[in-house]
Amino acid sequence: MDELNKPLEQLDPDFIKNTLKVVTFDVDGVIVPTGTFLRESSDGTELTIKTHKLSAEMIDMIKELKKYVWINFSSGRALLYLQSMLSDILWDRVSLTAENGNFILMDGKIEQLALYKQSYFQKITDIRNDLKKLKEKKPNSVYGFEPKHIILTVHTAEPMSEIKEVVKKHDKENELYCLWTGEGYDIGPIKTNKKTALLFLSERLKIKPEQMITTGNYLNDKEMLDFGVGISVDLEQVSGEYAIPKKKGQLGGEILAEYLLKVLAR
Repeated sequence: MDELNKPLEQLDPDFIKNTLKVVTFDVDGVIVPTGTFLRESSDGTELTIKTHKLSAEMIDMIKELKKYVWINFSSGRALLYLQSMLSDILWDRVSLTAENGNFILMDGKIEQLALYKQSYFQKITDIRNDLKKLKEKKPNSVYGFEPKHIILTVHTAEPMSEIKEVVKKHDKENELYCLWTGEGYDIGPIKTNKKTALLFLSERLKIKPEQMITTGNYLNDKEMLDFGVGISVDLEQVSGEYAIPKKKGQLGGEILAEYLLKVLAR
């Protein structure tokens, strides 16, 4: 990558019309606003989650984009969450990749893209149990956990050194990442990231990385933005080959979709 964070306007229209085959949208902060409300009861029997949804304009733009390119959505969120959020634009020429590259839903089939030993799940369980104890001590700081299969996501009021200390205590093999997401921490296997799913998708669609645009706004998007033509929508967090500055009232993913359609619909 010779130059980073070039203006979107420098993205070659000829590339868009003749080379581009896939657009991968990150979700939170790219096509929907960030800001998830999550509260879990102390005994874990009640869980409340409130999130944002796609704008009607974005739904229409994605439906139009599908006429020209394959649309992929990549997120750390659970697959069921993504399926519900994006139900209006499924199923034709769309794939969902969830839990930071661990799952893909494509052509009506769910596939797990990496295998783990029982010891991995025991480690995640032990970390979760310690974090539950931390929640009991600091209920106003630790809000609860998102339901997921492979990675562990704990929501907190702010960054907490105690979270990383718990992970370090149990992860003697250094096989886990512990990333602040702006709303809490994603804890999962280093060997798998969002790029894992993009490699699978590229092979399945028989395309090269340079035929895909990827988008992202946070640290868990770094590997994905290095794959294909990466476009960052938050330069304070992560860089890409191209960048879309923040604009009040319009998300980076919306700006990108609008730009692509102007070229493709000519």
